[in-house]
Amino acid sequence: MPTILRTFAAAALLPGLGGCVGTAGISTWDYRSGPGYETARSQESRIQVDSAQGLTHEACTRVSRRQVAASGAVGEAELDACRSH
Repeated sequence: MPTILRTFAAAALLPGLGGCVGTAGISTWDYRSGPGYETARSQESRIQVDSAQGLTHEACTRVSRRQVAASGAVGEAELDACRSH
């Protein structure tokens, strides 16, 4: 049986067990750099099976940037964004 079908079949059979039943996720990461800059980006997506809420989905993205000016000054910024449904 394909993996996705097993996940949904398990989700349909497990609601009576109580509490958090399980989580599955995937993460990706990307790094880029050049003269005077570095950028790292990570993305994570997670599906959770919970007897109280059923199937839930959360997706998060984190972007970190670092720039070095000609004077040597370093500027850094980080952005986190998540959404759930």
